[in-house]
Amino acid sequence: MKSYPLRNKIRNHVLVQTFIALKGNPKWSICTEPLWFIPYSLFSPYQALYMRKIGLSSLEIGTTLSLGFLLQVFFAFIGGALTDKMGRRKATVIFDTISWSIPCFIWAFSQNFWHFLIAAAVNASFQITNTSWNCLFIEDCPPKHITNAFTLIQICGMLSVFFAPISIWLLKIYDLVSVFRVIFFLSGISMTAKFLLLYRFGGETEIGRQRMEETKNMSYFSMLTGYKDIFFQIIRSSRMRLVVYIMTLTNILLIATTNFFSLYITESLYISEELVAVFPLIRTIIMILFVVFLQNLFHRLRIRNSMIIGFFIYTASHILLILCPQKNLLLVMLYTILESSAYAIIIPRKDALMALFVDEKERSRIYALYNMLMIALSVPFGSLIGWLYDLNPSYPFYFNICVFLLGLAILFLSKDLRQEKH
Repeated sequence: MKSYPLRNKIRNHVLVQTFIALKGNPKWSICTEPLWFIPYSLFSPYQALYMRKIGLSSLEIGTTLSLGFLLQVFFAFIGGALTDKMGRRKATVIFDTISWSIPCFIWAFSQNFWHFLIAAAVNASFQITNTSWNCLFIEDCPPKHITNAFTLIQICGMLSVFFAPISIWLLKIYDLVSVFRVIFFLSGISMTAKFLLLYRFGGETEIGRQRMEETKNMSYFSMLTGYKDIFFQIIRSSRMRLVVYIMTLTNILLIATTNFFSLYITESLYISEELVAVFPLIRTIIMILFVVFLQNLFHRLRIRNSMIIGFFIYTASHILLILCPQKNLLLVMLYTILESSAYAIIIPRKDALMALFVDEKERSRIYALYNMLMIALSVPFGSLIGWLYDLNPSYPFYFNICVFLLGLAILFLSKDLRQEKH
């Protein structure tokens, strides 16, 4: 019988084994995720530039982010009650459609700051599905597969970035605003298809059915007042407070790296606008290489040790970007390599901590409060980072270095993570 070493090696990879073992909602979530990630990867690198071309200032861009954060606090607060009352499956399809499909159509026709503000307000309701989708994804997932299952979701995002050259090719022919009006419109259609497919082929989780039964005679008001006990549970638990700290820090650092990186390299380093889509592509290639060759190594490390390495790499990447001379494409690429490696380490482990440090029966309400606290703590930073960018385009990245150092301090001092076996 012929031997196929490469095929066997691929089949025995921890992520392939995880995907084979998964069933139901986790598997269908992974299979449908590209329909969200592909359009998102096309427009997200250019979203700030698109807003700039429409005529928004840095402060106005930051203000739309802050308004979004402010409303996300409200939607995160009600997300747990809606998820329990409606069910994970139904809440996900309804609020995914509201929070992503509708804003994409608004962005496609936006003419001024107020249109972007309305889109940001509607988009903020995605915090409801941050709770419902996570419950749908995790509750049927064996605990031993959770970290790798989140990594598979991340890989969907990585692979989708290979569609980025479409943006580069179109921008050589048409102007940026015209191209992204079409991309936003098609994104609304693609995302809607994803939400409907997951609803059709997924199912309600066992815990979800239990919570629907337990809450069917409860009013939303009584369910929301019950958050008080959950809130004090989070405050009293050092493990749960740790999750809130890490979630908040990662949310803040992504404001600059996601929303102001494209502005910085085009306006301060004078890198061509056409090349903006190249960096997510490089980022994806590095993250795929990281997952293929280093995931097994990091899987054997404790979460704490992996995240410490990730924050050190993040810090090195930002120092390099700040010191980068104008028009030095090679160093910007090196920054992208380091930043994407750090992201590949930090984000799946942050998601795993959320899943591991939680009471399963109260998962939806705890997730809702996790998200609410994270966003409430992040609200001022959209406008602050926009203001810092207006003062000096490099200041948001200096600010991020402070965030990384704070993250390292938390990880070094955490007794819970030192004792964590996963």
